[in-house]
Amino acid sequence: MTLAFRQPRSPAISRDEFARLFRGASPSVGWSKKIAVAYSGGSDSTCLLFLIHRYLQDLRKETAKSRPSSILSVTVNHGFQASSDDMAKHCEKYAKSLGIEHITSEIPWSRPPFPEKPRPGEAFEGIGRQARYHLLFQAMKQAGAEVLALGHHGDDQVETSLIRLSKGTTELGAGGMRKVRRWGMGVNNNGDENTVGWAGVEGMTSWMVRPLLEVSKERILATCEENNLEYIDDSTNFQPELTIRNAIRHLLSKNTLDPQSIGLELPPDIARSMEQLQIGLSSLRSVDLDPSEGLEQLRSSVNVLNEQVEDIETLVDSCLNRCHLPSPPSTYLVSYRGLSTIQNPLVKRAVVLRIMRYVSFHAWGSLRSDADRRRKSVEQVLKNLWTPDPFAAKITPFVAGGGVWWIPAVIGPKELKLSFHWSNKAPTVEPGETIGWIACRQPPLKRTWMEDGGRGKPLWVDITDEVVAKLRTKHESRGQKLAVLWDCRFLLHFDIDKIPPAVVRGVLDEGDRLMVHPQTRWYLPVVMHSQAKLGVERIVHNTLSTSNQGLVPLDRDTIASWRSYTTIEAVTSRWIEITWVRSLSGL
Repeated sequence: MTLAFRQPRSPAISRDEFARLFRGASPSVGWSKKIAVAYSGGSDSTCLLFLIHRYLQDLRKETAKSRPSSILSVTVNHGFQASSDDMAKHCEKYAKSLGIEHITSEIPWSRPPFPEKPRPGEAFEGIGRQARYHLLFQAMKQAGAEVLALGHHGDDQVETSLIRLSKGTTELGAGGMRKVRRWGMGVNNNGDENTVGWAGVEGMTSWMVRPLLEVSKERILATCEENNLEYIDDSTNFQPELTIRNAIRHLLSKNTLDPQSIGLELPPDIARSMEQLQIGLSSLRSVDLDPSEGLEQLRSSVNVLNEQVEDIETLVDSCLNRCHLPSPPSTYLVSYRGLSTIQNPLVKRAVVLRIMRYVSFHAWGSLRSDADRRRKSVEQVLKNLWTPDPFAAKITPFVAGGGVWWIPAVIGPKELKLSFHWSNKAPTVEPGETIGWIACRQPPLKRTWMEDGGRGKPLWVDITDEVVAKLRTKHESRGQKLAVLWDCRFLLHFDIDKIPPAVVRGVLDEGDRLMVHPQTRWYLPVVMHSQAKLGVERIVHNTLSTSNQGLVPLDRDTIASWRSYTTIEAVTSRWIEITWVRSLSGL
């Protein structure tokens, strides 16, 4: 006689457990009043929407001033399937049944900046994802939400880890998604802000959170069952020939990663990715991602990698704060003495990537700001920066991607001596001085710089038309402000009501222009007033501010020492404010 034992059912997510998970995903700046939830109608997002709604109801019973205090449900209708409209209607109906504000956004395929709609059978995951996030961001910002909650769970985390390995990532990349991260500036093609995926400076104050990353798919389904939640499964999620994610998901359901088990001929790109995955799996040192042991073991192993990422990021924060020396705004100065205290290879690599993202003129958070994380680029920086005496080793200033220029320097109490390509002689190191490096913006390429008479984008920007548009509606709407993101590094605020009458008259009636130019070798912004009648240009503002509007307040010693790096006289206008917007944080 054989006894059959029923496998224990996965428990649903309790109130207390979700409260812990939700608080653990809180942005470093705290919760905004309204939280947006990406709601597709599937089990994951249905469960998340329900749990957040229940949590906020419980929170309101405890305190009237709870944050977040309201929810925005956002559904993006991609139109890939005949059932897409029905799914969108289902989402709207369920959100409204909970009394939750809801927005449905349809992807306007073929309408700029959106691409053409993928044809049946074409891989749509990448295109659809970028378009979906673009609309999610627009919806949340229009509704006044600064946080978007996503329903990714522990099984998704395993898939993401494996996908990254199939693309040649490092062990840190295999740690998968983070529970909370800054949205970032997104992507802009060749500086074009009218690009799908562009978030701009607003992305620096927006966040993505994933409260369910520790939870298995089974427990999400159990939560839906226990609370009678209706959801719709997307059949395209299970077609292995469509995307690498689907192929991996299909194989994991069979406790294997052998592509032969699929029983179908995979497209060449997916087949190549599966080959790279095997190489990536063999390169791991901290864990063994063996699918034969089941999803639970894989989730545990990927969680170890994720915790390692968090530990590394904490160490990097400490290193960057400890090693940073006062330097001009938009730069990062560090001594070799400080760098030499960092021995862990993973920490060293993460430090370099963090500095690159901070200094780069590419969109913050984009792969380009990290030199596309190319192994060769990062290794070049590591080798040069950890050389005790770059002058003796004849290492000259170099660029290894990310738009970052690394310059060897002699750092003194009151002076910074730099070594350039054209220097015939290395600077001498006097008593009390030390050797180090300064990371700064890469000089524009000569071809770009010479365009338009030496005024090549994006450093030479004419803002006249934008100012004039505001001035023409000044009497209809008082208190107008104009914000200009310059070089993805500085934010310029213009108070329209405070612009002097002479400047107003000049730009409205006399053909004057307002321009933003670069100044100093650090390419810092200066606002110029070009007066047509006199044929002259004058500086109207070149002062950096650290007011509360600044997203990333600079250290006091950095501001105090700024003027020691330039002989240009400081000019300040009360209608202009310039702030630095790039974060050195890991989030």
